[in-house]
Amino acid sequence: MAAAAMILSTGCNRLDIAGMVVNRSDTEQRVADWLDYNAQNGMPVIENAPDVYRVYSCSDSHYSEYDTFVSRGSDDRLYQYITAERNDSNALFAIHAGDMVNQSGETGFRMTNDALRFDSLTQDKPDPCFLVLGNHDVYFDCAAYFKQYFHTSTYTVTVKTVGGFQDLYIFLDSGNGTFGQRQTEWLKGQLEHRNEYRHCIVISHNWMFRTSYNYTTTPAANLPQDEQYAFMDLMSNHNVEAVVMGHFHMREQRQFGGVQYLMTDNLNEGKITPSYLVLTVGEKVGYEYEELEME
Repeated sequence: MAAAAMILSTGCNRLDIAGMVVNRSDTEQRVADWLDYNAQNGMPVIENAPDVYRVYSCSDSHYSEYDTFVSRGSDDRLYQYITAERNDSNALFAIHAGDMVNQSGETGFRMTNDALRFDSLTQDKPDPCFLVLGNHDVYFDCAAYFKQYFHTSTYTVTVKTVGGFQDLYIFLDSGNGTFGQRQTEWLKGQLEHRNEYRHCIVISHNWMFRTSYNYTTTPAANLPQDEQYAFMDLMSNHNVEAVVMGHFHMREQRQFGGVQYLMTDNLNEGKITPSYLVLTVGEKVGYEYEELEME
């Protein structure tokens, strides 16, 4: 008990277990903020896209003030990831599926924002990167920093192609290990229009499946089983092609109910051979993992 009390009271961010267990950020209030931002600013629409294009996705970059690499340098993995996407002539945009930070404070969000800024010296085109928050992004009262830098985690991106097709990307906040009532109702509303789109792809952070290497995790990490089943039924019943997630730091693919569930590696310093996911969106939705090539 004494050891536990010492850990819970420590001032060291990396041992601030209390900041992880006592999560003061409420899903319903966050979603209300996200939807309010959307109402005032609109949601992204990408016009005149080719009928066949590529989308990159990564997750779990876990920036920290303790990182040793130079920001936007050859060892900055998120910067190298977005550079690879922006130098791919067939790529349209990038995704970050959550867990940008690894500790309390603004530093990790500022580093993420810096890494994703367009660099005209090394990058061919200023493609956007669309993000959702993960469980680490709400620990230690960090959600306010995510809002400051990235504004919303519950929104859609619509792609309109030159051939007259529309594709729908739905981004969801699962940082507290739940989608919550308001966000679930919003999601159902988006899916009611599924037949207006060629493809529908959903992006969130928390992986849906349990296997031997990921069964035990922190309290804010996984959806309750009844909510998980209801979500997967929604995906199947509305012909969602793919659900892209992160969280467990190991690539994995599962097909369930006609839906492809895809998890990416972690992109932080701890991964020896990090990779990212590349979706090819055309007549069908295909995918592959590509190793991150560091300069």
